Amino acid sequence: MTHIRSAAAHPVAGQRVLPLKVLPALLLGCFVAQPLFAQTAAPQTAAPQTPTRAATSASQPAPQASASDDMATVEVVASRPTAKVDRDVYDLKNDISTSNASAADVLNNVPAVTVDPDGTVALRGNQNVQIMVNGKRDAQFQGQNRGDALNAFPAESIESIEVINVPGAEFGNEGGSGPIINLVLRRNRKPGSRLTLSANKGSAERYNSNLGGEYAAGPYSISGTLGVRRDVRSNQGESRREDLDPQSGDVTGASNTRSANSTASRMLMAATTLTYNVGERDQAGATASYSKRQNDSDSMGMTQRFGAAMAPTADYTSTSRRHSPSENFGLGASYSHKSGEPGEELKFDLRYTGQNNDAHQDVFYDYRLVPQRYTTDNLRDTDVRNRILDVSVDYQKILWESWTLKAGAKVADSKNESAVNYLAVDPATGIYQPVPSRISDFESDDRNAAIYGILSTKLGASTQVQAGIRAEYTELDVRQPLLNEEDRYHYMNWLPSFYVTRDLSDVSQLQLRLSRRIARPNERDLNPNLVYYGDFNARQGNPDLQPVNNDLGELVYNDQFFTVNSSFKLFARRESPVIGNRTYQLPTDPDVIVTSPVNFGSNRSTGLDMNFNVRKLFVQGLSANLGVTLTNDTRMRISNFGLDSLPGELKAHREDIKLRLAYQVGMESLQLNVNRRDASLNGQGRTGGLTMTNVSWQHRFSPRLTMNLNVQNLFRSGGVESDTENEVLRLYTRSTAQPRVVYLGLRYQWGGVTGDERVRNGGRGMFRGPGGAGGRGDGGFGNGGGGWGGGGGGGGGGGG
Repeated sequence: MTHIRSAAAHPVAGQRVLPLKVLPALLLGCFVAQPLFAQTAAPQTAAPQTPTRAATSASQPAPQASASDDMATVEVVASRPTAKVDRDVYDLKNDISTSNASAADVLNNVPAVTVDPDGTVALRGNQNVQIMVNGKRDAQFQGQNRGDALNAFPAESIESIEVINVPGAEFGNEGGSGPIINLVLRRNRKPGSRLTLSANKGSAERYNSNLGGEYAAGPYSISGTLGVRRDVRSNQGESRREDLDPQSGDVTGASNTRSANSTASRMLMAATTLTYNVGERDQAGATASYSKRQNDSDSMGMTQRFGAAMAPTADYTSTSRRHSPSENFGLGASYSHKSGEPGEELKFDLRYTGQNNDAHQDVFYDYRLVPQRYTTDNLRDTDVRNRILDVSVDYQKILWESWTLKAGAKVADSKNESAVNYLAVDPATGIYQPVPSRISDFESDDRNAAIYGILSTKLGASTQVQAGIRAEYTELDVRQPLLNEEDRYHYMNWLPSFYVTRDLSDVSQLQLRLSRRIARPNERDLNPNLVYYGDFNARQGNPDLQPVNNDLGELVYNDQFFTVNSSFKLFARRESPVIGNRTYQLPTDPDVIVTSPVNFGSNRSTGLDMNFNVRKLFVQGLSANLGVTLTNDTRMRISNFGLDSLPGELKAHREDIKLRLAYQVGMESLQLNVNRRDASLNGQGRTGGLTMTNVSWQHRFSPRLTMNLNVQNLFRSGGVESDTENEVLRLYTRSTAQPRVVYLGLRYQWGGVTGDERVRNGGRGMFRGPGGAGGRGDGGFGNGGGGWGGGGGGGGGGGG
C-alpha cells in the first residue's frame, strides 16, 4: 500500500525587465520582503561575502568558504567568538586540553553550547543541532549514535569550531532545521613535513593516542591521522513513577527503580587528505576516512512496583549485557577552478559517507515477587545502516565591482535501514521464541535537490548587505518491509536569509542576521512501528506529521572596552507547528511507557548571549573568557488525548555560564574551565542543571616535547534531575554522571616549525586581520588570501 503526501510552498512572484544594474537592488529588496516560508533540507558549504572589517579580528577562510569571506578567528587561549557575517569561529590550536580530549569535551567549552554525558548537543538549549564536518554532513554524526561518535572523536583532529546560529541560504535542512556546528579539521598549509605523536593514559583503564603527519612540496600536499582510544563511562540513576487516573488525577499505581551502568568503548580512526595544484589556478583534492568503534555495556537495575493503595505487585532485579560494534567510512573528491578574474571561482565537491551499527543485548530477570504480567529473559538484535551521497557545485563572481554573486546547486541522497529482532524465553518450554509485537523493520530514502543564490554588496565604506534564497525539492520514501507498506512524502521549500553588517568604528561592529529554516519529520518520527528501546520503554512514530517552520534572528554588537573584547547577541527563535512528544502507558501492557510525536502549537525562545575576552588579566600571561547566555523559553503544554493544548504554558528562564582562565609563565601553562548549564524544558517537564569543572596543565620540556595533565569533573559533580508530568503519569528521574577522570600524556613533534607563533610574530597574530582574495592580512598570521592552502580535510578548498 502506498500513500502520497505532499506539501508545497507559495510560488515566487514574477519579475519585470529592468536596466541591468538595477537588478541587484531589486533582488535584495525582494529577498528582504520575501515571506519567511519553507519546509525542508541540510548542510552545504559556506557562502561568500564581500570582505568586511571585524573589530579585533581577522580573515581566515574556512575550508568550505571563499577566500573573500571576512572571518575573525580567535585562538582558544581565551576562547572568544569572532564575527563573520553568518557565524562565530573558535580556534582550538592553543587549547592545551585537546591532546587527550574528545570532540564532546571541546564542544562543551564553546559559549552557548552544551554537551551532556551521553553526548547530546544543545545550542542555547535547542537540541535540534546539525553537526557537520568541513561544511558537509557525515554519517557518523547522524541519528541516535551521534553522542557515541562525539565522545570518541579525537579533539586533536579539530582545528576550529564554527557556530552558525542563523544559517544562510547555502545551508540546507537534510540533517535538521536548527543551528549548525561545523567541525573544521586540521589541514596542512605550509611547505615541508611535520609528524606529531601524542600518547595519554587515563584513570580506570582509559587511554588514547594520536599520530598525525603532513607533507607539502611543490604542487602536492598530503596529511593524515591515525588514532586509538579507550574510554569508560559509568552512570547511576534512580526513577520514581506514578500512574494517574486521567479523570480524577488520583494515583493508581507506582514504581521505583535504581540502576547502574558501565560502558567501555574502544575506537580506531584513520583519515587522510591529498591535494594537488593543477597549474596556478586549479586544485584537486581527495579525502578518505575510516573508524571502528566497539561499546560493551553492563547494566543492573532493581525495581519495585505498586498497585492501588500502594500494595506491592512486583519486585525484581534485571541485568543486561550489550555489545555494539560500529563502522564509519567517508570518501570525498573536490576540484576548484579560478578563472583569473578577481573573485571568480568554481568548485565541485562529492562526498560519500556511511555508518554500520549493530548491537546485541541479553537481558535477564530475577523475580522476588512475580507480577501477573511479567517479562522473561530475552535477547535483542538491532542492525542500523546509513549512507549519504552529497554532490554540490558552487560558483562565485564579482559583479559591477561592488557586488558579489554566489550561486550553487546540490543533489543529496540519504538512505537508512533499521531492523530489530526480539526473542524471549517461553515460560512453558524455556526456549527463546520470537515476539512479533517487538520485531520491526524500517527503511527510508531521503532525496533532495536544491539551488541557491546569494548577493552581497557594500553600501558606502562601512555597511555590507547580503541576501540569499534557497529552493529545495525533497522526496522521502518510508518503507515497512514486514507490513509490505510504503509511504511517500513530497516537500517544496523556499528558504530566505538576510544579513547586514555595519562597522561603527575601528573596534565596534553591528550585525543583523535573519533566516527561516524548516524541520521535516525524520524517519524515526514517521515510523508507525512500535520500536522498543528497552523492555519498558518504546517509541511509536506518526506518519501524519507536518514540517516545522523555524524563524531565526540575531542582533549582534561587537566592541572593545579598554582591553576587553566584548560581544552581545540578542536572539529570538520561533517554531510552529511544533513536533512534541506525548508520553503514555501502552494500553496492552501498562508497564511500558510509550512516547509518540504530534504537531501542536508553537515554541518561543528569546535571550541574550554575552561574551567577554581579556587577553591580559591583572598579570602578564593570564587571560580570561566569560560567556553568559540568558534565555527565556516558552512552550505550550501538550495533551495526551487530543490535538488541543492544555491550559497554561511551560516557561523557563535559563542562565548558562562558562568561565575559562588560561595562565602561561615560562614553560608552564594552566587552564581552568567551569561550565554551568541551567535547568531547561524537556517537552512535558523540566531537566535540571549541571556544573562541571575541568583543569588542564601543560609543561613544555622543549619546543617539541610537552607533557599534559587533564582533570575532568574535578569536583565529582554531574547529577541531573528530570521531571515529566501529564494527565496519565508523573515521572521523576535522577542520573549521576561518571566520577572524576584524570589523563596524563606526552606529545612530541618532528619537523615543522615549533614554538608559539605569536612569539615568532613579535607578539602579533592572536587575531587574524582581514585579507581579501590575494591580499595580505593586517597584522595576523601572514597572508590573508591568494595561492592555495590545504585541502580542508574534506576535499574543500583551503585558505592559504
